Amino acid sequence: MSKSHYPRLTDRLLALSESDDYEEAKHEWRITGRVWRLDGRKTYDNSDGIPTQVRHHPSNHPSKCLCGHPIVYHFEIENTLNGTQEIVGSTCIGNWMVLRHMSEKLNIPRDTITEEMIEAWKEETVQGLVKDAWWEENGEEFQTMFDEVKDLDLRINVRQTGKNYFDDKLKMYRPITKIRKTSSGRYGSADYKMSSIVWRWNHPDNNKSQINRKGYPDDKLMNDIHLFSAMINEHLESLKDEDTKIANRKNYLESISLSKKDDIVRMNQLSSQEKQLAERCEYYGIQYFTADDGNTDWERTFLNDMRLRLINYRDPTTKQLETLMNILQRDKEAATQKQIAYLRNLGYEGDYGTLTKASASKAIDDIHQKRRSDKNE
Repeated sequence: MSKSHYPRLTDRLLALSESDDYEEAKHEWRITGRVWRLDGRKTYDNSDGIPTQVRHHPSNHPSKCLCGHPIVYHFEIENTLNGTQEIVGSTCIGNWMVLRHMSEKLNIPRDTITEEMIEAWKEETVQGLVKDAWWEENGEEFQTMFDEVKDLDLRINVRQTGKNYFDDKLKMYRPITKIRKTSSGRYGSADYKMSSIVWRWNHPDNNKSQINRKGYPDDKLMNDIHLFSAMINEHLESLKDEDTKIANRKNYLESISLSKKDDIVRMNQLSSQEKQLAERCEYYGIQYFTADDGNTDWERTFLNDMRLRLINYRDPTTKQLETLMNILQRDKEAATQKQIAYLRNLGYEGDYGTLTKASASKAIDDIHQKRRSDKNE
């Protein structure tokens, strides 16, 4: 107990007790096990944050201990002789109150209870009371918000490492990120970089996670989860391009898997070296290709180099793999309006509805080549 508060507490406890002798009167009191927390975050909602139970408590001094000093945690104590109920802060819980609780509620023989046992109980059990009170008051709100943001947190509150890894499911290189464990910048400002909510709360690799250390989130974590929740639409918008890229990649891989039967038939007709290339293409989630799939000399040279690289089990770089996929996926993309308009001017007589970018380019080249040949004749 804080010595500066002791005289005021003893005078006020004595006035509420049956005995006129404080050494006797103090043993009339015990803790009830009920505790409430002042919620400082409520000030953002123009509320004082005082729990309803405290506001209407017979003690009639919300947010203050019986001794008079401001408190966050409100512990209820009672006089076992006259039934008076009062509120004290955690620093004013007397050892005699704990002694009575341990002997009467926990059935521990009074003469076996030591000062060390009392202090251990105060450290462990009082924190347990605080935790229970916190969850009773805030648990549902916190769990709802945490479930809403936890997956997004692990994508937003990270730092870039500058390195890449190969994603076996998407068959593509993706950047390696690390959970941000330390925040930086001023809270709420544009340069504020929040440390991961999941890391602080219950990440299995964090041996100091708050769920294990305290049993409930601290004020900083609560402030951050409210801020993150308020900005959730902005966070989703920032990930839209990445999500679109992933969705397109999944669709592409699915389109490849649909033609797997044809691939198997074709692989049985390939040489051992080409089979090796086909297996590597499957690993990277790209279609089997030859140099002739290129439309220009540069593309054909690039595709030939990539064939040799894959056959020799040399991993392509992220940039090389992206370029390769762009060339090979081009056959699946519809011809542009500009290509179609140009072909109409050239007098193309084929089916415009089935044209792809690649076939449109080839049709344009074929027409030009025929005209040059006709001219030379």
